[in-house]
Amino acid sequence: MIQTKECYRSHIARTKNSIHRSNIEDKYGDRPWKRNLNYLRDTIIDEYIGSNQQLGYMITRNYYYDQLNRDDVVGDNRRLNDVIGDFFNPRRNPKYRLYTKHFIERHKSTLEMQKPIEVRNTITNKMEYDWTASVKEGGFHVHTLLTSIRDDVINKPNKRIRDAMGELYGNVTQPDQEEVKTDLLNYAIRKRCLFIGNSKNSLYIQKSYKYLEYDGYIGWKGLVAYVTKTLYNVEMIDAVYDNKNSTILKHIG
Repeated sequence: MIQTKECYRSHIARTKNSIHRSNIEDKYGDRPWKRNLNYLRDTIIDEYIGSNQQLGYMITRNYYYDQLNRDDVVGDNRRLNDVIGDFFNPRRNPKYRLYTKHFIERHKSTLEMQKPIEVRNTITNKMEYDWTASVKEGGFHVHTLLTSIRDDVINKPNKRIRDAMGELYGNVTQPDQEEVKTDLLNYAIRKRCLFIGNSKNSLYIQKSYKYLEYDGYIGWKGLVAYVTKTLYNVEMIDAVYDNKNSTILKHIG
């Protein structure tokens, strides 16, 4: 089985395609950086498939302030892992373990105009305004891939989840299971991660089964393609991928 897969990989590499990517027109498809990028994507996708883990969500969080310290972001990723694990699996049962992968990105830098200074023109002897500008570095935001939450976590909830569901829904009829899971994720993260703001834009949870496509990768594989969109060399992988807090899934050949 492993040998067959490797032979297939070799064939795909020679034909400049990807194992998990649908055939689309790609003007960069024959570029080494794009082939390397797609190979990385295929490797991550294989990791989920080989470990029998379903990718369930992409959690995107934006800081309500300009977060420029990557070490602080890494610490916040660790906190997010702890909060999710403690809420959905407080007894650390391997059956209910949730796996995460964190991808740290920067917002684009912007040109920021400084307060004008009034100066005298030595030629005209008139007062004029001297305008200066500086580049404002973009702050960080994070995309986190999270594996699926089992149905029985909701059907037979622990005390934390029962209390949260009571607070969220009261006597109102609950939505379907998948919506409940998303609501609980949003509740737990906002409640216990103080670096998350109160606005809607501070936290967005994308369900994998509702994701359509990115760069030729369909469905949940498109989420993998999206979070890896800049990982075309080793330097970008080091900058974006949080290796400390991303769970390494056991690969099965």
